[in-house]
Amino acid sequence: MIRTQTVAVSALLLAACAVPQAVHGQEAAPAPYAGIDLAAYLDCARTQRVTLLQAHRAGDRPGAAENSLAALNASLRDGAVFIEIDVARTADGVLILMHDDTLDRTTTGSGPIDGLTFAALADLELVDVDGQPTGETVPTLADALAALDGRGIAQIDRKRPTRFEEIADVLEAEGAADRAVVITYTLEDAIALHQRLPDVMISVGLRDQGDVQTLTDAGVDLTRIQAWLGLGAGNPDWDAELTRLGIETSYGDFRGERNGTADYALMARNGAEVISVDDVPAAAAALDAAATADALLAACPAARP
Repeated sequence: MIRTQTVAVSALLLAACAVPQAVHGQEAAPAPYAGIDLAAYLDCARTQRVTLLQAHRAGDRPGAAENSLAALNASLRDGAVFIEIDVARTADGVLILMHDDTLDRTTTGSGPIDGLTFAALADLELVDVDGQPTGETVPTLADALAALDGRGIAQIDRKRPTRFEEIADVLEAEGAADRAVVITYTLEDAIALHQRLPDVMISVGLRDQGDVQTLTDAGVDLTRIQAWLGLGAGNPDWDAELTRLGIETSYGDFRGERNGTADYALMARNGAEVISVDDVPAAAAALDAAATADALLAACPAARP
């Protein structure tokens, strides 16, 4: 079955899409997702056959480094709803946004991060995709959750040696467990995380009906599961089966984006409720992401408080 973006956009919603203005150096933005029931929102995306955008590594671009608040804000303005961020831990236990084990590629520093305190990172700047310093320092997970509060959904990718328990602690401290998706890489981790934080959405790879049954047998609420189908343009047959089971799906074609062959419309037709993208502006333009996301929210009263 061909998937289409079926939700119409009202004139009222166009006003809500206005680009936020800076106030005292911060984003002064509307908060359309404040109090959202994330499971209900994703259910609505599935039933309305709508595809939303996730900004991979916050959607870095010239002038805005990966895993930075600047990239996060730019991606929200583009129309991304989900902001994927990588979470690492400093020597003194602060959870920060950082993909690599070392500082070399994404900051003005060098060497491993695991021996550094958070204070030691304060003198470093993040660098953008062109290697240019941005003037922005490494943010914490708490910083990112605060920046997203009401404005978008955090999709959290744990990097070692960070533990899920530490991420859960921050989510609870920030009141963000019900407005985040946590990425897991095994069914066992997904089950353990669900037991620890039953309200959090969990992304986990599902290969077949046996994987779904494993989660069901463990008492996992499938409305809290988002199935990651891997890299590429999707798997329409398996996607359709997961849709029948009430499970939303996501995938990303990062290789296609790098070589210029990514087809965002095809990825949407193949069934994803969420596609993860590196080039947020291009994907947003292809899928009319900002208007679609706002219209979906308006069409889903069960998702709003």
